[in-house]
Amino acid sequence: MNMISIVTAATKSYLYAWGGLIRAISVAASHHDEVHFIFSTDHSDESKKAEEYAKGILPEGWKVTVIRLPIEEDLKNYKQEAQIRIAQLQGAAFAFARRIKSDFCWSVESDTIPPANALRVLEWTLSMPDAIGNPYYSVAAGTYPNGLFLGGFGSHTQHIYEDFNESERIIKPRLKLLLEKNEDRLKSARNAKIADKEIKRKGRLREWVKKSPPDGNIWQVTAKYGWRKRGWMDYAYPGIGLGAVVPSDWCGLGCTLLNKHALALADFSSYSGHGTQDLHLCYKRWKPAGIRIACVPHIVADHIKRKGNEIIHHVAWHDLNENHYGHLRQRQQPFVPV
Repeated sequence: MNMISIVTAATKSYLYAWGGLIRAISVAASHHDEVHFIFSTDHSDESKKAEEYAKGILPEGWKVTVIRLPIEEDLKNYKQEAQIRIAQLQGAAFAFARRIKSDFCWSVESDTIPPANALRVLEWTLSMPDAIGNPYYSVAAGTYPNGLFLGGFGSHTQHIYEDFNESERIIKPRLKLLLEKNEDRLKSARNAKIADKEIKRKGRLREWVKKSPPDGNIWQVTAKYGWRKRGWMDYAYPGIGLGAVVPSDWCGLGCTLLNKHALALADFSSYSGHGTQDLHLCYKRWKPAGIRIACVPHIVADHIKRKGNEIIHHVAWHDLNENHYGHLRQRQQPFVPV
């Protein structure tokens, strides 16, 4: 029988959804009699209470291992140091999963709530054969909302493609003029100091371009400008959802199943905190090794995120209306722990 481990990581400030997470994992993996649950965390009292809660809820017979690291929480989200801390926690959990020789490793982040069928569907996805009977995918990721739904296209140089290019947006005449002048100054820059100043200005102007509206909805833009690979699920695969498994260049680690090959490469040793740790695995570890990633929008998880002093529950589901049946949907509401 295949050995499966389930890994999650959280410091004391990110245990707000712990009750729902543990109950969801317990249900989603209930078809396994033997599971090794791995919790990577800090030394706080809150994490010790979380450990005891998990041991009281997870099915009897499961093994539970807690890895405690000397983590400090004086860091801001998505800053370089914070990203490194996340990688340290997840890396320790993945390393232990390798140590116990897991055949499959289900990564469930502490701020996602996977549906009851998540693990079964992800396991089924990794059983999909290629032309000669070997597994086609090594990573299967359920999607969840983070602004847009995770999954889509990118490259080593641009990890997540722009959903709408500059040519596909409605840009105000003044902004167009500023872009043209900036380009002219860059071409005629006499020294590095001037060029550096204009490059920084270009970056600020590009941010304004990204805020410009697209020239219609995704169907209209595609009809007018042609099909191309786009970064996020909503635009890479518009209308996709229930029943779908699609190839993706990138994924998160919120509800993601790795086979033994992908787990062996789930290592952050060269990660410096630039960009997110999950994209580091996608483009620095898995892609060069020829590992394929499946995004499974048939599986849609909730995402519970901290925003300042608030905790927002991003509720996700599949549309049940006839004309849009199965399409991905989300709404935001205050998080209520139950």
